[in-house]
Amino acid sequence: MKQYIIVIILTLCLASCGQHSKHWETLTQVESFMEERPDSALAILQGIEVGDLSGKEEKAKHALLLSMAMDKNYIDRTDFDVLQPAIDYYKDNGTPTDKLRTYYYQGRICQNMGNDAAAMECFVNAVSEGDESGDILTKARIYFNRSTIYYSLYEWDYFIETNKKAASYFKQAKKYNSYVNCLIRIINGYTLKKDFNAALPYIDECKQLRETMSFPLLCDFYSSYITYLEGCGTDAEIKDAIEECRNIIPAENIDWLTLSKAYIKLGQYDDALQAIEHYKHSENATEEIKYKALKSEVYEKLGRYEESLRAYKDYMVVSDSTTWAIMQQDTKFVEERHNLEMAKAKETEAKNKRTIAVLACVIALMGSLLIILIIRKQLRQSRVRNRQLESEKAHYENMYLEVLSERNALNEMVANSAIREETMEIIKKRLGVLNTIIVSHLSEKGTDVKRANDELEKLIANRNDFIQSTRLTLEENYPHFFAYLHEKGLEEYEIDFCCLYAIGMKGKEIKTYTNLSRHYKDSSEVRQKLGLVESDTNLSNFLQKLLKNEAE
Repeated sequence: MKQYIIVIILTLCLASCGQHSKHWETLTQVESFMEERPDSALAILQGIEVGDLSGKEEKAKHALLLSMAMDKNYIDRTDFDVLQPAIDYYKDNGTPTDKLRTYYYQGRICQNMGNDAAAMECFVNAVSEGDESGDILTKARIYFNRSTIYYSLYEWDYFIETNKKAASYFKQAKKYNSYVNCLIRIINGYTLKKDFNAALPYIDECKQLRETMSFPLLCDFYSSYITYLEGCGTDAEIKDAIEECRNIIPAENIDWLTLSKAYIKLGQYDDALQAIEHYKHSENATEEIKYKALKSEVYEKLGRYEESLRAYKDYMVVSDSTTWAIMQQDTKFVEERHNLEMAKAKETEAKNKRTIAVLACVIALMGSLLIILIIRKQLRQSRVRNRQLESEKAHYENMYLEVLSERNALNEMVANSAIREETMEIIKKRLGVLNTIIVSHLSEKGTDVKRANDELEKLIANRNDFIQSTRLTLEENYPHFFAYLHEKGLEEYEIDFCCLYAIGMKGKEIKTYTNLSRHYKDSSEVRQKLGLVESDTNLSNFLQKLLKNEAE
């Protein structure tokens, strides 16, 4: 009996061997030197005719290896024509390594297509199906590419954790450049979270490895390090880092946007402008947003307000389109959905066939209903949030334009030589606050929008401070003027009204400051109390003449 079994096994083995063509050994050899010589691997694989291959397994192996070789030679595929035989075969067959690699390169193609949600699902499946695989390098690349997706979604915690896992695998595989790249990305993640203490160990480790870094990696490190120092370092530390960066790294490799931002932090605005002019435009939307925001801020700091406003408008166009693209993503919940499905699958496996069939139907139905409910809820929330965002955007843009208008009006008043010194000081103080808030609003766009908008709200709400300062100054310097107004029976808000007119402010601006919806009626009532008729000089000229007479 045993002899018959041995004969059957040998027969099956020979039959299996007979399914492979003469190319099978070549494919095995190519696989062995794929990492070291990807160009040679690609040339050999492209020289093999698919029609000469025997069986689904051989075609699947060739498809997977060819996809690997293309990816390693920076040939970005946006279709599954090459990889499809591997996807079809290894879905139900093959080793954990075969499944790991197939799902990974499927995810890479999805990334090239711009479908991050599908890519994330492939990467999650790769880790799940290839858990027992010893291919740590592919595992490292999976986590690295997952981190890239999390970065695009501003999910900093996930971004940091996936880079830590990728770094660990790269270190095991002795791929030290990739390892350092992950460390730099971890620093960036902690800096974005403003968790500066957590970033320190990774900064120290990168400093120890500087001599082994390529120029591009050095550039990335100094960019991350300088950005980190902007958040928590001293001016001296920032200056030292900039000097070190410019001495070590060639100009073409330097991150000039980061240096420009650092110079702004130091108050070196001319240097900031020179740095930003070195910037070479990129197809990277994030870099373009950063460039346009910084350009607007630099011009503002230099007092070139028209150029600043133009740059800010350009920034808003790019920023809005990018934000909308991010909001369309559903990637964030792919991993959670996958884990839920896996848990349900494991639970049903412990049941008998009849129970499994029943539970499978119930779970499938509940899962479908749950997905439908989740999708409907997400769509409703998305529509509500879109409306809120549009409303908030319009509100804050109107506030910003209102602040700009106020600044322009005050600038016109400053230019008027007739304004007295004590009043001029009040106006200049208000202008200083306005310019500070405007600059803050521009610089915070794309980083802390809520803070920038809160500052605008506060500025507009605090206009009463300006009114009170104006009144107190005039009351101190022109007591007879106030005695006259009280004598005429003016209310307190009407006296505030007259003070703004007296310093040369126009009716339009006064209406904004006093928040009076019936400006014309109030102006008429004040004129009546002062004994003015329609043919008399206007209210502003009358009040200013009173001040002038008292001063003389």
